Amino acid sequence: MQWNNLIPLIDNALSSEDNGIKGSLMLVGDPKQSIYRWRGGKAEQFIELSKTQNPFSNKDKLVENLKTNYRSYSEVIDFNNKFFHHLANQFENLDYQKLYKETSIQEENNRKGGYVNLSFISTENEEFYDAEEEDLSYKNKLYLEKTLETIEKCLENGFQLGEIVLLTRAKREGVLLANFLTEKNIQILTSEALMLQNATEVRLLISALRFLNNPNDLESKAMILYFVAKYFQKELPVHDFIVHNLRLTEAETEANFKNLGISISFKTCRTKSLYEVVEILINAFLKEKSNNSYVQYFLDLVLERDAKNKSSVADFIDYWDKIGFEKSIPSPEGTNAIRIMTIHKSKGLEFPVVIYPFAEEDFSRNKSDKIWIDFEESNEFDLPKALVNKNKDVINYGESAQLVFEKVDQEQKFDTINVLYVALTRAKEQLYIISNKIVSKKGVINEKNLSYYFLEYLMSVNKFNDNILEYEFGSSKRISIYKTKESLQQNILNVENKLEFNQIKIAQKEALLWGTAQQEAINYGNTLHEIMALIYSKNDVEVALEKNIENGVITINESKAFRNTIQEIINHPELESFLMERIRF
Repeated sequence: MQWNNLIPLIDNALSSEDNGIKGSLMLVGDPKQSIYRWRGGKAEQFIELSKTQNPFSNKDKLVENLKTNYRSYSEVIDFNNKFFHHLANQFENLDYQKLYKETSIQEENNRKGGYVNLSFISTENEEFYDAEEEDLSYKNKLYLEKTLETIEKCLENGFQLGEIVLLTRAKREGVLLANFLTEKNIQILTSEALMLQNATEVRLLISALRFLNNPNDLESKAMILYFVAKYFQKELPVHDFIVHNLRLTEAETEANFKNLGISISFKTCRTKSLYEVVEILINAFLKEKSNNSYVQYFLDLVLERDAKNKSSVADFIDYWDKIGFEKSIPSPEGTNAIRIMTIHKSKGLEFPVVIYPFAEEDFSRNKSDKIWIDFEESNEFDLPKALVNKNKDVINYGESAQLVFEKVDQEQKFDTINVLYVALTRAKEQLYIISNKIVSKKGVINEKNLSYYFLEYLMSVNKFNDNILEYEFGSSKRISIYKTKESLQQNILNVENKLEFNQIKIAQKEALLWGTAQQEAINYGNTLHEIMALIYSKNDVEVALEKNIENGVITINESKAFRNTIQEIINHPELESFLMERIRF
């Protein structure tokens, strides 16, 4: 629909001329990187435009394929060329097949070398693994350990953590990686880690705001007590401290807090503006962490809401619950940490080293997928269409139903390979793929899994060996030279003395900033300027004075002093010529 709305606008631009030059249009895209069908994206639209379709009145059209890959090293390009050319055989749709057989072949640039590593985990010993005791499935444990081994290998080869990215198909895999690497003391950077709601300090502030808004909210009070128990006292276990204070009155809780060095009055907070409340909370609970990036960004968010919407605490909580919780701090530049992101978020980006763990997907798991099919005219249900489960039984509903099933099946396969294409083409120098060797005891590969594509490719190039779990293409030795990036970040200093708002006085007039004598002098000077603005010649003096007396600017008694001053000005030898009768400005 969006494209159809654009067509007449583009056509109008193409049919018009500007200084004799006809309008033109340049469309740039790659259907192989179309991975948003679930959002309404349609790669077929672009494929048709690259063929014969032309919805515009101007029929002059030129299709040009950009053949050279300027991103990756030769080994990465060569692997992807051969791998995706081979995957073209997975399609029955001729357009999809042609797309990967012809346009997936890219020419190399002057970057020679590079490295591709294709490895597999083996779950043969899963029966001896106690999943309940380990709190992690055997397969996931193997993936995580292999990923850590790969990271260590990259570091040994001279790469920095900040040059490595881990790509995952789903967020849950990214969470597993983040938790595992954090336990291993490896610095990571994820979009989830940058979210405000995941910062302990921000969670405290939100809990405190909820408690201020509703004093009966014991869950929020418990969160405040948990933070205090963990960071301000050591006498009681955390749970005991919470139980001891949870049912106390506000006054009693404040008294206990004061003994721990926390000075706060919840009653006073409820009389303040939103921004003032948050500043008070930070000063009370987070004084040593007030320069924390999350705290500062949260404070900016509060200030923005307070300034634009005059939000109350209740308004801000409502905003936070709807969309505010999704806010995150900008990714800090120069941080030497491994980035973890989904393949969809990596689209359009590039990284020196790409590691793609969990490179498997069970195609048969989406049993809930449904499709609309047309019934034959003679069907016994007397229904024109029906929503049915997507499985091979659909072909029994008639020829049209079979066509719909085959079309949807090919689209899903196309989308899966497109996602794989995006993942494998993000690497500049080194690419690591970690998949699962799903082969039966009889040596039959499971075709209903993404790992089939990797195993079947290795067989096609005569590299597969049942006893080998790791395959290398090129040399793992680093070729590029690491360029040290200077961090542009500056540390935010702690504010030791908080500004008290009740001690701020705003003068209503500039004169109030001065002493009495200066105030009189300023008032006299301003009034003299008003009178002089009406004087163009010596003859205007009395008229100007009378007007200011009538308007209440000066009194009759004051007019004598102003008259003497004005006479001194207009009779000054250097100014006299400007006040002659003929002069007007």
